[in-house]
Amino acid sequence: MTFINPKTDFAFKKIFGSKQSKDILIGFLNAILYEEKPVILDLVILDPYQAPRIKGRF
Repeated sequence: MTFINPKTDFAFKKIFGSKQSKDILIGFLNAILYEEKPVILDLVILDPYQAPRIKGRF
């Protein structure tokens, strides 16, 4: 069985960038930023596939 590398941008967005994985993302962020203390209780996940706006264009 082949697994996708979670350190790539595409895989990270697939794993952590959906509303279904919101609890996983909150747990991950609390673990790496706040030593597993429940500091982050809620968050809003924006669409990770939006193209960035470039200054001076449209």
